[in-house]
Amino acid sequence: MGRRLTASYIYAAQYGYSGHVLHNDNHLRIFPVSAPGQEPVDLQLWTRPAGRAVEYRDRFGNRVRRVRIMVQHDRLMIATAGRVRLAAEAPAPDDAAVAEVADLPDGFDFALRSPLVDPDGVAEAAQRIAGGARSLPEAVRATVDWVYREVTYRRGATGVATTAAQVLETRQGVCQDKTHLALGILRALGIPCRYVSGLLTDQVGETHAWLEVLHPRAGWLAADPTRGVLFPPARDYVKLAIGRDYSDVSPISGSFLSKGAATECAAISSVRFTDTEAVLDDALALLQSAYVVGNGDRPSEGRP
Repeated sequence: MGRRLTASYIYAAQYGYSGHVLHNDNHLRIFPVSAPGQEPVDLQLWTRPAGRAVEYRDRFGNRVRRVRIMVQHDRLMIATAGRVRLAAEAPAPDDAAVAEVADLPDGFDFALRSPLVDPDGVAEAAQRIAGGARSLPEAVRATVDWVYREVTYRRGATGVATTAAQVLETRQGVCQDKTHLALGILRALGIPCRYVSGLLTDQVGETHAWLEVLHPRAGWLAADPTRGVLFPPARDYVKLAIGRDYSDVSPISGSFLSKGAATECAAISSVRFTDTEAVLDDALALLQSAYVVGNGDRPSEGRP
């Protein structure tokens, strides 16, 4: 199994409304998944106002809680905290050929077009960037390096519905956008790859996005085009959800009933290497430093 480190995490979000909300219904994907290199230990969930929660697994195996709040309110706070054990050593995959992953059953869902990633829209660029790669790691390295170098990190230039092709055209965006473009390039080359939503360790900020590629012997391996990192150790991230693109893994998604409108949203997270479990007061204190998005728009994944 190798050496593992215990990390304590917090994720907290707050929403404001211009009128009284009578019913708020949200699906939460803000809980660490069980995966090689990552072992959830415990977790707590709080909402203000309190609501009724049911848990289920989505089509990708992500742990989801649906929380329905049916008391009148004009602000909503959602927070979770817990601990997770993370592998300390980085993987060392062999130089598999790209052709080896083309027909792996685990990759079928992640090899084709998805709502925000159309491989055909970036296929020409994919051939220029990594079409000459001789192995799977070489193709991933060429893609990650190109996106890291050529796409400028710029908050506010894109939104949650920006596609990979649009990112290729504008060459700017946040980690969500860089990940979408890298996914499109790799899928255009026949490489199954999936979107990952989660947290960076030893940092305070928003959620982060990266990708995983399927290796025929090593399984799913992380790559981060926002940070220019290939196959990092699990200790660098806390993985919350996986999917084809952001539309599958939004940390909080839902609807509300009100004569008013959503006016603001703030979200923030923190991960520290400690055995001490965070409590609600820690989450509320963390929210005080959160970045606020106006007009109630849900924030995209935003860490550089």
